[in-house]
Amino acid sequence: MQKTQRTFELNNHVSLELPSEIYKKKGQVLKAPEKALLLINAAPPDSLKVIADLKNIEGISKVYTLKGMYDIIAFVEAESFEKLKETVFHRIKRISKIKSALTLTLI
Repeated sequence: MQKTQRTFELNNHVSLELPSEIYKKKGQVLKAPEKALLLINAAPPDSLKVIADLKNIEGISKVYTLKGMYDIIAFVEAESFEKLKETVFHRIKRISKIKSALTLTLI
């Protein structure tokens, strides 16, 4: 895969060059995966069960425990925004031991 660059003109004197989220493979243009972070609250005795359940869901790349306002952070990837929504809302947020979850979609 060859990564391309995009140049953004900020004003007449400054331009910013950033990697594009578009890649080429065998003549096709593919978009980079959609990504999100989930900040999750679970009752303290249930945190390990929630982590085990999260690790079994396709699309979850990393799971960590936290100290503070949230108990768990999960990194989610999917090939499209629709599949990302399905993973988050139909698989992750339906885990019974999750009290609440905040989804942050990466752009």
